[in-house]
Order: sequence, then structure tokens, then C-alpha cells
Amino acid sequence: MPMNVEQILVIDPAMRIAETECYNRIALVSPLKTTYHLPAMYGLQSLQAIDMRSVRGIIVLGSASSVHDRLPWQQPFEDWLRPHLESKIPTLGICYGHQMFGYMFGGDVGFIFPDQKKYSCVRTVDVKKLPWLSAGKGPLVASHNEMVTKVPPGFEVIATSPECSTDGMAHTKLPIWSFQTHPEATKEFLINHKIDIDLDEKTLEKQLFFGDRLVESFLKHTVSRT
Repeated sequence: MPMNVEQILVIDPAMRIAETECYNRIALVSPLKTTYHLPAMYGLQSLQAIDMRSVRGIIVLGSASSVHDRLPWQQPFEDWLRPHLESKIPTLGICYGHQMFGYMFGGDVGFIFPDQKKYSCVRTVDVKKLPWLSAGKGPLVASHNEMVTKVPPGFEVIATSPECSTDGMAHTKLPIWSFQTHPEATKEFLINHKIDIDLDEKTLEKQLFFGDRLVESFLKHTVSRT
């Protein structure tokens, strides 16, 4: 891709099954070109080949891995990402991405329940006003068994729910935002993760609307900074 073609990196740390439907959902509404990267499955080569001068935003999706696993791909990916975060590229972390930022910047990540079971549902999340999103409350898809239990220095809480007190974070100086939930979720995501809700199209549209608005607002924000 030529350097002058502005783009958004969508990074999927999937271990076995790529979330291609979620990527497609993002790509369809993105005002800029998007590229898709799978560092846990295929390494960092595709990311290292990117001319970062063309990048206007980064999205880090969820993963079946834990930040505590310290698998061979995790530290190299964090090392690659950190200077781009510090260079103030707007970045959105989702689920694993949210927990990874908590871990990278000195917070704590721990299990929700003592038996380590997964929390899978659609829950109501209260989101504060952001530079690119008005304050609001709405349903967001959740599928995780860990969460940020201590907010790292330099971050503040931007989203809460009865089930998760740190449902979203933002860096106070860098354009980094993250959410424990999956605003990018699709019908296929709900089925694959066995989240039991009514899949009727009208009901589904209502359940996914708040997440759609969040993702689209972030994508528009990346354009406003070009």
C-alpha cells in the first residue's frame, strides 16, 4: 500500500479463529482504508511492513489468550505497539486490547470469578463523554473471564457497569481508549461465543446499535485528525 494512502490498522490477536466478521463490520463503515493483522497466528511481519506515516488509527481486538500467558508473540507485539501509542496515533482497545493496555501501563488484570468462569452476556454500560463520543448508556456484548482490577497510572475510568467497575479506560494524555466489552460484535460473534440472546433481526439491531455507534464514532475521529 502506498505511503500516501491513509489507513486504519485492525489488529486481531486471535489464537485459533480469526474474527473476520467483526473486521468486515469495521471495514464496511470505516471512512478510511483498513488493513487486517493477526500477530498471534502469523507473527508481526505484516505490521512491520506498514509505513506508519500512513496510519491514522489502530484498533486492537479481543483474544482467547490472557495477558498473563506471556506467549511468544505477546511481548514482541507490545514492544512494536508501544512507540506508536506514544506517537499519539488514536487507538481503541477491545476486550484483550483493553486488558493489554492495563497490563502494559502498570495496572492489574485478574479473574472475575474465583472459579475463572467466563462472563458472557449483553450488559448495559454507562459511558462518559469522550472527545469523539457523547455520554450515553446502552447494551454492549461481553465475553471475558478477566478484567482490569486496578487502573494503571495515567489512565482514568470512562465506562462502568454493575458487572464491571472498569468497563472502559482512557489515557489522560495519549489518545488511547479501551473497553472490556465488544462494541464490534456481530451476529456471528454472538453465535460463536454462545451468547444467548434473541437473534431476531430487529432485536439484534437494538442490541448492537450502541456498539455500532461507538465504533463508527472512533473511526470518524481518526479522520478528523488527518
